[in-house]
Order: sequence, then structure tokens, then C-alpha cells
Amino acid sequence: MMKKLLAVLALLLVVAGGVWAWYTYVRVESPRDAWLRTTSAAMLGDEQAFLAGFTEQSRPLVAGLLAHARGEDPKQSRQHPYFYLVSENLESVDIDGDTAWLKLRRQSDTGAGAKYDVPLQKVGHTWQIDALRFTGKERPPAKP
Repeated sequence: MMKKLLAVLALLLVVAGGVWAWYTYVRVESPRDAWLRTTSAAMLGDEQAFLAGFTEQSRPLVAGLLAHARGEDPKQSRQHPYFYLVSENLESVDIDGDTAWLKLRRQSDTGAGAKYDVPLQKVGHTWQIDALRFTGKERPPAKP
């Protein structure tokens, strides 16, 4: 009986290790999933998880903007980093090598400037928002 229990436990450990290795080393998160993870952290108020969704070079900028915008309504203040990410509709994802562009539209905007692109960089097995390249506008068309 004890041998069977140990065999079952060993099998469960092997399966759990395989699943962990898959998610850690093999699986590549899609840009859409990375965006959803970052916006979910923003909606939940998890500042550390939100900052983890940005490239290492752009985190200090985003952290400074978060500190500056404390007390402001993220849905109303264009200076708040959540403003451009939380209440958006994801319209498309365009992947070009190690860069992805998310086309977003604010739900309440209907004008010509309602759409804008958010750049993401592939970092390891995930994608992170590159705040240093974000303009709040649509990216210019690719040059032929």
C-alpha cells in the first residue's frame, strides 16, 4: 500500500514539474495575454504586477507617473498610466519579429483620434509594454 502511495506521489511530482517547466521555459505568452495580465493588475490596483508588465527600461518612467498621479481618477486623467490601458477595447494585434503593436480604442471615444497603438517588446517568454515608445497615437504606416 505504501509503495503505491509513493508511486502516485512520485507521478504527481513528475507531472507538476512538467507543467511548471512548460509554463516557465517553453510556453510563450501572447501579446494579448500580456496586455490582459497588465490591465488586470491595474484594475485590481496591484502596482507591482502592473509595473512588471513594462520593459525594464520603461518601469522607472511608469513608476514616476504612478506616483505623480496618486489620488487622480485613472479614467479621467490623461496623466495617469492606467488611462490608456484599463478601459480599452483591443481591436487588433500586429506582430513584427520581437515587436508587437496592439491597436486599442477607448470605449467612450468615437472621433478620429480614438484609436492608438501600444508597442510591446518580446522579453524572454513574455511580452512587455514599451512605455518609452508609446505616443498615444496610431503608429505611422510601415515604410516600403
